Amino acid sequence: MGKSCCLHSLYRIAIKSHKSSGCRQGTVSNEEEEKDVAECVGHRIEFELSGFHFDKCDEEVATAFSVYCGISIMHALVHKQVQKAEARYKLSQELLLYHMKVPDMEVNHALEAVKEPDREQAELYRTFPRFDFCPRDVKDHAISVQLAMRMFYDLNFVGSFKIHENKLARFVLLVQKGYRDTPYHNWWHAFSVAHFAYSLMMNLRLIERGIITKMQGFSFLIAAFCHDLDHRGISNSYQTQTSSPLARLYSSEGSVNERHHLSQAICILNDSSSKILDGLSTTEFKECIDYLRELILATDLANHFRILPRLKKLRSEYLTEGSNQRLLLSLMITCCDLNDQIKSWKTVQHVAHLVYAEFFAEGDLEKQMGLRPNAMMDRKKACIPMLQIEFLTTVIRPTFEILVQIFPETSSFLDTIDSNREQWEVVRNRAAQQQQQGNGNETADNGATEPCNGCNATAECCDFTCYTKVND
Repeated sequence: MGKSCCLHSLYRIAIKSHKSSGCRQGTVSNEEEEKDVAECVGHRIEFELSGFHFDKCDEEVATAFSVYCGISIMHALVHKQVQKAEARYKLSQELLLYHMKVPDMEVNHALEAVKEPDREQAELYRTFPRFDFCPRDVKDHAISVQLAMRMFYDLNFVGSFKIHENKLARFVLLVQKGYRDTPYHNWWHAFSVAHFAYSLMMNLRLIERGIITKMQGFSFLIAAFCHDLDHRGISNSYQTQTSSPLARLYSSEGSVNERHHLSQAICILNDSSSKILDGLSTTEFKECIDYLRELILATDLANHFRILPRLKKLRSEYLTEGSNQRLLLSLMITCCDLNDQIKSWKTVQHVAHLVYAEFFAEGDLEKQMGLRPNAMMDRKKACIPMLQIEFLTTVIRPTFEILVQIFPETSSFLDTIDSNREQWEVVRNRAAQQQQQGNGNETADNGATEPCNGCNATAECCDFTCYTKVND
């Protein structure tokens, strides 16, 4: 009887200590702890006086109790560190948003231009929904912001989800500022991806035909704008290989870059000045964030290849069944991310320039660290025309074939892809012919002719000097 009372007192001390450790609100008075300890000591004296002693079982219980106490103390210390880390994160996010603050003048100018467009803008709006419209030709940042806002109006999201116009303008401007000045993964890429998402919904009437819900369409457009927020111009493999801060934060979950983009998107959506989800109910808000998460993570091509067998089974008559809607959204966001490849040859060529500028910069960083970069990221080995032909053949065409299979009205995309692949083949053949003929220059260490600015004719430099001269 006495021993059980003593052990009971010990557990009472441990439980109260655990509650006071910071895991829960509230404290335990010292008087109560002293009372429990005194009670325990009293029982111990009673054991000794009455001839009772701790046996093997009591020792095991006491050992377990000491382990429990140690875990409780460690838990309290870790919990305190987590609280401090959360506070630092919140502070850094507030600081980031403060420096990204959008001036009222920019907001008012964007709203006025959207509501009262001039003649030139009105003509731009007329051709804007078409698939052959090239967002990269816009050039002017202010006009791109106005066109981005126009997408939300044209799809009737502003009225349906009670979006405050001022918050919409600030949201788009904050997203624009959230992109870094990298060669490819910048605001113009986001604007291009969002435009293709908008064009799909407008031209295929996805919402009107019930293929996707309005909430899915709304999330789809937001994801397109935010899918590469704060991209640093380096790949997931580089992040993981170098154990970057982002990799240490997200590598256990995979898709390092994409998870960071999602985090930045939610940060902007939670800012009071750009809360375009304010008009949603709690259930709608959770649904929107859920779709946003799925869509942004779907832009990781590794994820695309994982679900590719399921995507190939999609048929137009079964799109609303089971998980098919979500699969369709994943397919469409991937097509949006790759949409530059179904534009004109001029755009395709320009985008390749930007992509390989990033790739080669990453390859240079890897060389500086003593690593061996992937061949397509090594400016001395990468043959851009060959790589582009392979990319169009193994990634672009198979992906868009699935889209065309579901929506036959988009069959022209495949014709454009084939045409651009033929253009790359011409570039490859001409560069190879130039190398064979020689131009009197010295030969590089790898046996290739060294023309113009020290570039290999079959491994073009990022500014395309070698093959552009021949192609022109």
